[in-house]
Amino acid sequence: MNRRPLSRSLVPLDDESLAGFVLRLAKYTGCSPAVIADRMGLGQYYRAAMPVGSLLTLSSEQLAECAHVARLSHAEMEGLLLAPLGRRYGPLNHQLWPWSGPQQLTYLRRWVYLRNTQFCSRCLTSDNSVFGVLLGGSWKRRWHLAVSFACAEHRRLLKRNCPRCQHPAQAARAGIIEHAAEEDLHPTQCRASIHWKTSSKSGLICGTYLTDGPNNAPISSDPSTRNELLALQGRIDTLLSTNGPDTAASCGQPVPVAQYFLDLRAVAALIFISWPQARPSAVTPTLARVISGEATRRRQRASDTLRRAKSAPIGDIFLEPPTRPMATGAVLSTAEQLLNAACDSEGRAALAELYQQSEQARPTVSRRIADTPGISPVLRSSFGLPVRRPGTRPRRRATAQEAR
Repeated sequence: MNRRPLSRSLVPLDDESLAGFVLRLAKYTGCSPAVIADRMGLGQYYRAAMPVGSLLTLSSEQLAECAHVARLSHAEMEGLLLAPLGRRYGPLNHQLWPWSGPQQLTYLRRWVYLRNTQFCSRCLTSDNSVFGVLLGGSWKRRWHLAVSFACAEHRRLLKRNCPRCQHPAQAARAGIIEHAAEEDLHPTQCRASIHWKTSSKSGLICGTYLTDGPNNAPISSDPSTRNELLALQGRIDTLLSTNGPDTAASCGQPVPVAQYFLDLRAVAALIFISWPQARPSAVTPTLARVISGEATRRRQRASDTLRRAKSAPIGDIFLEPPTRPMATGAVLSTAEQLLNAACDSEGRAALAELYQQSEQARPTVSRRIADTPGISPVLRSSFGLPVRRPGTRPRRRATAQEAR
């Protein structure tokens, strides 16, 4: 290895992402994130950017070099990347839903946020220790997964935008850290430009501390809704945990955890297409109203898109995760209820009816969802569809003219 190790480094925090680690290490060493990225071989200083793919995975040579420079073990360095989460999270899993590069994971239908992240203000506040005050808390890898919508520890919904400039958190025009050459910002400060022509030398950077702002609003004024969403996020966190169970129950049968998340995603999309078909499965009236509003907005977007261009593809409008954490929790809760209930004939009939209603409303989109690589055979069977034999290719993907 030709690169010289840094004179001092940090121990990664729990579930910390590579972007968060670089931000904290830059602040700790008194230099810019661009300098740290350059030293670790993650990007050239003159470009002041780390490629989006470095957040996801690194080659074995890069991984070893970065660990050497940052004074980390191989396991610690790998633990900063998103790709290892694919062992438990289907949209990142190579075997269940193959991907060949980061570009394929930037589409929202993948239910992965690569170009920005969510966050919990209180988690970023960290503790009152010297390092906590100086560097802030952990920018968690899990916040990049769309199934994370709340912080179970602090009992709050996650945030996505800066409270001042409303830019998505950690969104960069190039790479994964905006204004990476700027060394005076705290790891918890918003790095977004407040004007599109802004450069880091102009000083017109938002700079708002994301630990500030309104963070005391409860998830919901309805205790039943609040308890359901927090319990759901707790169950999801357990499934994503390294020490979590290897399987989860889908339609009455144990399936690999990674596959279970693909089942959840598929049923969530069908809920939006066929709503109000799944209304009886909503745990509370509040959650039903949230889903109803989200479904209405998606249908309107689809109609507007088709009005502008009759052949426009609209599948992703129903496949992508909601933009509001509350709506994410609501649809995942209902999808979980449907998968749990499908352990008997009555529950399987409800899932079959859900698919049939979706197919009547949006036939091509619904078939595309059912043909998603990696969803469990038991879910396809519950939809009333034939189970594909191992090695059988799914049906041809819809063309732009068909995807409506």
